[in-house]
Amino acid sequence: MENTEDDVNVNECKMNDLLPALFRLQSQRCLTYQRLADAQSMFLNTHNFPAFQNFLSDITVIFARISEEILSIKKRFETSKLIYKHIEQLQDYEQKKLQMTNDLFVAKVEKKNAEAEKLNEKLIEIVENINEIVEELRYDQQDFVQTEI
Repeated sequence: MENTEDDVNVNECKMNDLLPALFRLQSQRCLTYQRLADAQSMFLNTHNFPAFQNFLSDITVIFARISEEILSIKKRFETSKLIYKHIEQLQDYEQKKLQMTNDLFVAKVEKKNAEAEKLNEKLIEIVENINEIVEELRYDQQDFVQTEI
């Protein structure tokens, strides 16, 4: 499992440190998606299923850890309804993104180009939604820090 020096125990964080921790986790998730895309590309070129399967196992653990930590952050914001709602939306979109990423990969493996194109368009929309929610969370962070001062 991947561990970075930026990892923090979200249950012991000060409230003002939670959203920056979420942003770091979101960055880790983006990097993990890039690694997944690289592995999928490698598999499509080499058809080395055992190596791909091992990689997917590692990726699943990383995604689960990130999601678990973000859910812990969300729980800490139960009294800040707007932030709570935005984190919930982020997690929902990320779940859809992962499912869509898997569906797109299967379409590519099965050489269903028209389906892959439609899925890719939907995936772009989901990524745009995720970016909008992250932007909202950045505004939430500014508001939250100002109210805590």
